[in-house]
Amino acid sequence: EVVVFATPVAGVHKVAERPAWVDLGAKKHFNGAISFVHRANPGFLDVHYGASSTTTLLPSGPRFNQLLQYDPTAPDQIVGDLGESWEVSEDGMSYTFHIAEANWQDGVPVTADDIVFSLDRMAQEGVTRGRVTAIRDFYQRGTAKAIDDRTVVMPLKNPSATALGWLAVDYYKIYARHVVESKNQDELNCCFENNIGSGPWVFKEWKKGDSYEYERNADYFKNPIPFYETHKVYIIKDAARRLASLKTGQVQGWLVMGGTTLQDMLQVQKESEGLIRAVSSGAGAVRGFWFNTDEPPFDDPRVRKAVYLTLDRDEIMSITHKGENIVGNFFPPGYVETEADILKLPGFRRGPDGGSLPGDIADAKKLLAEAGLPDGFDITFNVDGSKQSRTEAELIAAQLKDKLNINTDLQVSDRATFYTGLRDGTHNLSTIGTGLYFLEPQTVLVQWYVKDTLRNPHNWEKPRLNELMAAESKELDQVARRELYKEMADILNEGDSHYVVLGWTGRAGAVDYRIQNFKPPYHPHTLWRWDQIWWDPDAKNFGPDAPPIR
Repeated sequence: EVVVFATPVAGVHKVAERPAWVDLGAKKHFNGAISFVHRANPGFLDVHYGASSTTTLLPSGPRFNQLLQYDPTAPDQIVGDLGESWEVSEDGMSYTFHIAEANWQDGVPVTADDIVFSLDRMAQEGVTRGRVTAIRDFYQRGTAKAIDDRTVVMPLKNPSATALGWLAVDYYKIYARHVVESKNQDELNCCFENNIGSGPWVFKEWKKGDSYEYERNADYFKNPIPFYETHKVYIIKDAARRLASLKTGQVQGWLVMGGTTLQDMLQVQKESEGLIRAVSSGAGAVRGFWFNTDEPPFDDPRVRKAVYLTLDRDEIMSITHKGENIVGNFFPPGYVETEADILKLPGFRRGPDGGSLPGDIADAKKLLAEAGLPDGFDITFNVDGSKQSRTEAELIAAQLKDKLNINTDLQVSDRATFYTGLRDGTHNLSTIGTGLYFLEPQTVLVQWYVKDTLRNPHNWEKPRLNELMAAESKELDQVARRELYKEMADILNEGDSHYVVLGWTGRAGAVDYRIQNFKPPYHPHTLWRWDQIWWDPDAKNFGPDAPPIR
C-alpha cells in the first residue's frame, strides 16, 4: 500500500465512527495467548532513539500510541489515534488536535501537556533520534501549545505535504511527561519498567534470549480492543528453527515482515497444509552498507567511490534474496528513476558477459591508486546476524578481495550489538537491511542524510544536497518535488556518500489462518501493534496453495 501525499485539506477532521470490525472482533474475544516468533532480543527501548523495527519498535512499541495512525484495515489511510480529531488551518500552517480521554498505564490521565512534551522531545536537536528526525523539517521545537487538557495547537514551519503522514508512523510515540522527564537516555533504553504508555498492551516480562510478553490493557481507551489477553513473542535466533516453529504450530505468526523470503513463507504454508498463511508486501526495504567516514581509509571519498563502482550488485542480491530482489538505488524503485535508468549508472552497468562493467572496475582501481592505496588494504565489517546480512557481507567481501585486493574481517553480532557498533563507529563497514515508512523519497532523506540520526552516524553531508532537502521539505507540488528528488539522486549517484545501496526487496511474513483482520501495510513501521487482530477458530483454511495475503 502506498500513501499518496498532497496538500492537507483545510478544515475539521472529525472523530471517525467506530469501525464495524471492532464489534466483530469483540464477539471473537480470545481468553488466551497469541504467540509469535522473532529473531532478536530487545535493544534500545526508547522508540524516539532506536532505529530498528526488530530491536526497538516491535518489542517496545505496543505500549504506546501516536497522535495519528494508519488505518489497520486500509493502511493507505490516516485516522486518529490519541488525536481523535484534528483541524487544519486555512493557510496550512497549523494543526489543532483534540485528544481522546485516555489514561497512562499507571492510571494518570493523558493530557495535552504530554503531547507537547513528546513533540518537543522528538524534535530535539543535538541528540540521537533514530526514526523521528523528519519532524524537524516541519515543526519547530517549543512552539506547540496546550490550549487546555485535551487540545493542542501545533504550528508548522511551513505547509507540509508529509507532516500528517509522519505523525502517523509508529515511531512517533506519545510519552508520559511525568515518567520520562526524570529518566536519562540509558534508563529509557535499557529497561521496560522505566517507561509506560497509553497503548493496548502492558509489559509483563522479558526473559532474555527466550521471550517477552504483554498483557491486554484493561483500561485501554479503545476498549474492547485488543481482542485477546496475552501477546507473547518467542526469540529464536536460528532461521531454520524459526521456520520450524511455524510449520509445527508452536507459534501463530512471524512477528515482523522481514528477515525471510516469500519463497520460504510459501514453503511453510505448503508444508503446514495451510495452517500458516504467507504474507507479502511491496518494495519496502533497502539493502546496503555504511562506510565509517571518520576513519581511514573511508574518510577519503575516492576510496568510497572505488568500492561503490566495483560491486556486482546483481550477484549479491540475486543469491541472497533468491531472485526476489528489485533493482534500485537510493530512492524507492520507480519513484525517481526507472530500472532502465539505474542500469545505465556507473556501479550498476553490466559487462557484456555479465558482472560489473570492466571499465567501472578500472576506474575504481585508478581511484585507489590516486588515494595512495594501489595494493589494497585491510578492513573490518560490522555485520548484523540475520541470514540475509551475513550472505550479503560474505559476497561483498569476496568481490572486494577479488577485484581490489581488500581483505575484510567479517564480525557478526546480534542486532542490538550491531547498532551500537554502527553508532559508535567501531568498524570500517556496517551492513543491515532497512525498512521505509511509505513510498516517498523523504523517508530515505530523514534516515540517512540529515544530521544526528543513527543511519548517518558520522554526519556526512553535501551543501547542495542540504539545500535541496530544505527546499523539498517546503514544497507541496508533487511534480516539483520529483524534480528536486531527481537532482538529489544525481548527487548521490556520484557514489561517494557514506552509504552504498545494493538493491531493494519486498517484505514477507506469515500468520496462522485463524488470525483475522490482518492486512499487511507497506512496511511494519506504519502499522504494527497487533491490536486489530482476533482469533477465529471457525475461520476457513484456504489450503497450502492459497495466494499470499497482500
